[in-house]
Amino acid sequence: MTEIAIRVQNLSKCYQIYDVPGDRLKQFVAPRLQRLAGQSPKQYFREFWALKDVSFEIKKGETVGIIGRNGSGKSTLLQMVCGTLNPTSGRIQTDGRIAALLELGSGFNLEFTGRENVYMNAAVWGLSNEEIEASFNDIVAFADIGDFVDQPVKTYSSGMFVRLAFAVAVHVHPDILVVDEALSVGDIAFQNKCMEKIKAIKETGTSILFVSHDLSTVQIICDRVIWMKGGSQKMVGYPVDVCQEYYVDSIDHKGHANPIEDAVIVQQTTGLAQFSSIKLSNSDGTQSKIFDVGGDIRFEFMLEAEAALEESVIAVSVYRTDGDWLLGQSSREKNVFWPPIAAGEKLTGQLHLSPNCLAPGDYKVAFAAYSTDHKICYALTDLVLPFSVRTNYQTWGKFIHPCVWIN
Repeated sequence: MTEIAIRVQNLSKCYQIYDVPGDRLKQFVAPRLQRLAGQSPKQYFREFWALKDVSFEIKKGETVGIIGRNGSGKSTLLQMVCGTLNPTSGRIQTDGRIAALLELGSGFNLEFTGRENVYMNAAVWGLSNEEIEASFNDIVAFADIGDFVDQPVKTYSSGMFVRLAFAVAVHVHPDILVVDEALSVGDIAFQNKCMEKIKAIKETGTSILFVSHDLSTVQIICDRVIWMKGGSQKMVGYPVDVCQEYYVDSIDHKGHANPIEDAVIVQQTTGLAQFSSIKLSNSDGTQSKIFDVGGDIRFEFMLEAEAALEESVIAVSVYRTDGDWLLGQSSREKNVFWPPIAAGEKLTGQLHLSPNCLAPGDYKVAFAAYSTDHKICYALTDLVLPFSVRTNYQTWGKFIHPCVWIN
């Protein structure tokens, strides 16, 4: 453990779920009687595994973020790291004093004043009265709650609660700081102050385990990120990569059909034309399904006429996999038209998204062919040709719009 602050090995936590209160009594009594009678004991509960075989190490001075949807096991994991919850199986080793903000106001006595709670909490974390007195003014100044420090904390707002709790946690000189979404309560000025303090204590060698739904903050302050899903580790790695994959997963949770391979183009029957080919490639012509923000995405298509067609325009729609329609435009907007063709003839073309402005995510595309006035639809595909966009830097929103910054 010389260089390791936290070591988690094969950690699991199982809860017994009872459908009715009487089943709890049955589980306490019946299996004993069944064993005495030589019968196999019956189970009157369902197992719920909040954590399943989780393993990781956090080095001293390292900041590790934990992300995941509600119910993914994040808080359960933190409680076991802090020792407030026992694992069903597995092992946890920690090296040093742990200060934790697991929930708003945890460890505070509502009847005590802020001052009394500061002394009580700091003492619980192992500080002597002399050490607490030496840090008290810094704690009060950081919390910035004024004269309320001598009022019962039951009179505090949620923001005042978290100010004082965080101030105590970061001023007891922890070797390990555990923060579970507490900073989301404070205003932006307090959050900025917290970020500065986290940066400062990190430089002193404190290890930080940080849980948040704010992906931008996670990417800024963390050295690594653990993505929890369904009680298991889904992905561990560089913050930008993990947060992007988590974001993509979070927008694709509604349940969609498996991606349609581009060899199968599902489309409407018009009796006029059909798309016989649609392909994806990058700027050098190499076929791909993963593209970078700012790079090129090239769609190559072939339309085969089933009847004589007048002059044509081609339209494209791009949807995110959660169904959000992001792009819809046609070649008419750029005054690009294809000449009339006879039945059995084919027309080909390309659409270049250059540069690609779609934000990181997973997408599908639909193509259509129309008469030049858009009144007659020659051909229309369903959503086909799945592709993904990624980048190696932090992004927000749905588009990365071309722009010019001037200083």
